Amino acid sequence: MRLAIILLPRIIAAARFDAKVYSTGTAGLFNKAQLQRPADWVTYAQDTINRCQLIVEETVTAPASADTIQSLDDISDHLCQVYDAAEFCRNAHSNTEWRQQALQAVMVTAKYIQELNMHQGLYSAVVRSLQHYDRLHSHSRATSSSQDRLTSQQGSVPEEQGYNAETVIVGRALQRDFEQRGVHLDSHGQQQALQMSEDIATLGMEITQNASDSSQMGAVQVPDGVWVQELSPGWCNHMNTQLSLQGSKSKFRMHSNRGTGHLMTPQLVPLDQGSVNGILQNVHDENVRQQVWLACRQTPAENKQAIVDFCVLRRDFAQLLGFQSHAHLQAGLASLAGTPDAVVSFLDQAHVASRDRAAEEYDVLRQRKKRLMGSGSSPPQQWDRAYLMGAIKAHRTIDSNVYLYLSLHDCLRGLGAVLKQLTGILLEEVPMLPGESWAPGVQKMLAVHETDGELGVIYLDLFPRQGKFGQAAHFTLRCGRQLKNGKYQTPVIALACNFEQSHAWLTHHNAATLVHEFGHALHSLLSRTHYQHLSGTRGAMDIIEVPSHFMENYVNDARTLPLFMPDSNKTSTARKAEAMAKQVKQDRHMFGALDLETQVCHSLMDQMFHSSEPPQSQAAAADALHEIWSKYSSFPSQRDHLPHLRFAHLVNYGGSYYSYAYAMCLASSVWEKLFQDDPLNRHAGNALRHKLLRPGGAKDPKDLITGVLGCESLQQAGGGYMPQSDGLLHHYGIPTAA
Repeated sequence: MRLAIILLPRIIAAARFDAKVYSTGTAGLFNKAQLQRPADWVTYAQDTINRCQLIVEETVTAPASADTIQSLDDISDHLCQVYDAAEFCRNAHSNTEWRQQALQAVMVTAKYIQELNMHQGLYSAVVRSLQHYDRLHSHSRATSSSQDRLTSQQGSVPEEQGYNAETVIVGRALQRDFEQRGVHLDSHGQQQALQMSEDIATLGMEITQNASDSSQMGAVQVPDGVWVQELSPGWCNHMNTQLSLQGSKSKFRMHSNRGTGHLMTPQLVPLDQGSVNGILQNVHDENVRQQVWLACRQTPAENKQAIVDFCVLRRDFAQLLGFQSHAHLQAGLASLAGTPDAVVSFLDQAHVASRDRAAEEYDVLRQRKKRLMGSGSSPPQQWDRAYLMGAIKAHRTIDSNVYLYLSLHDCLRGLGAVLKQLTGILLEEVPMLPGESWAPGVQKMLAVHETDGELGVIYLDLFPRQGKFGQAAHFTLRCGRQLKNGKYQTPVIALACNFEQSHAWLTHHNAATLVHEFGHALHSLLSRTHYQHLSGTRGAMDIIEVPSHFMENYVNDARTLPLFMPDSNKTSTARKAEAMAKQVKQDRHMFGALDLETQVCHSLMDQMFHSSEPPQSQAAAADALHEIWSKYSSFPSQRDHLPHLRFAHLVNYGGSYYSYAYAMCLASSVWEKLFQDDPLNRHAGNALRHKLLRPGGAKDPKDLITGVLGCESLQQAGGGYMPQSDGLLHHYGIPTAA
């Protein structure tokens, strides 16, 4: 989440702020002395707002200087300490009252943030500060010697003036953030921008709510006697729960038949994604799969018009601000791509390079369907995909226990071993202070570098419970930044997952999820920036996922997997690691080109809806989607196929969903260039740390990538940059030309 002048900061040294007022003998939630009880949230939020208002009043009347930029960074840091910690609390705390009070703090703080984002005085102060810098810079250039002029051309000003390269980057970013809210427009334009922003926010919330509320997805009647090939544990219970949420009294029942198969009695099938996936993976009857798949692609019906209106509004808002489209606005946010044209060029290049392999994979599905359904069966359709792929994978000769060698304890130990060898980071579990935790079972890890000292704190909240955020995520509770007393404010991170606490073993997918989220944490811990505005994951959207995707290699590679496994017998562990790595590679790459097609289609769908000419009607949207899938998918396109209705990423990413493809490509390239020969090479680890992670957002994304991978790693395209697609192809196991 980016909050204009607030950008992504988090929980600072809160115990120092009004500690005498709040302290009651415990450390407080998240080690914040202000948070002793649930009701403290709103008090804490209001006190922080009052504190920030004093800074605002001083800033708008102060002479132009670099201090202006520092003051806005201070405001951002203070507010985000409240907002981000409260946002995490409302998504994670085990106590309902704590969650409710945190939500109130979020709302109070967000309202004030919105006011600041349209604050003419603060905007003018930033502009004056940058104009002051430009005058100093011009004078410095004019009076410098020829040698000094070479240095001056790199954007430097004498340090005694208070400006440095980061100051200018943050200042330009703040100005851009303000202007993206329309504060630079005339009064009529500002009113338009404010109304549009409110309408966009309202529609966005409606769309995401529709897409996530399984009770609104509806159900479809299936015929009697449908054979289900295999039943996963709890599937019937899940389906019945969903039917109950929809107010249906129908019960989903299964009857054993044909050995391990089952028969479904005539009934409703709920259209939530979990139920639909179960049908598509396990039901042999193609007509039933087709019926369920098509019904699923038409819900939630409320999003058909809502998404059209939403994307047209975004286009109009972007054009009000002077951008050609919302995609242009997003690409201009210090991204690596720089332009939508560069994005489309990259996706086209990946598609062209992978389509022969995709045709081969599709033919494998065609042959399997003929064997299962008869020689006269139609070519594989979208509703056949999961069933046919599952049938092929089920007939492999594999060790059924190949994925059961990973425990949470061993995975954490393995992560510690990787970080120590790669970057010199030591992970140490430390006890929670009284009042610091929000749920039983939360762990606190201290990250310490062998020479640089303490890097930050990582909380691990890894098990599900009622009221907790249901996905895996990385929350930055406090960003790093340089403090005025010369000390460095270290980051505080929370990693949230939902592993089954009753199981002693993790699936490989869960282990990969854990190290993926640790990749984000590593980015935050190793970043060292002067301003929190540029700390850690606050860089370009299309490269901030690189560290997380990179870290997944350590549970995929047979050479490092033993670190994550019991080490009682090294020979046995190595053998099991080899088997697991082989199986992981097969599973990821068996239909890699078809998986890449899906990624390309979704990324292009996102670009289409956020272009300068988004669909103006539901029919136009259906036609545009049909055109994308007809061109880029090996499966026949269906006009009733409306994948956007459940694709909440249209709201959250808005023209930048391609970032996943960029990040996977770049992470694969980093691994191949620096770590393929030696995954734990300290020299390569230090290069990754200093060239990619340490700068955070304080360096141009192009320079970050070329600094690690070399100039040849990027191509100029459409006025921007795209990575060489070989890395993306390798990620999906697609051969490339030598």
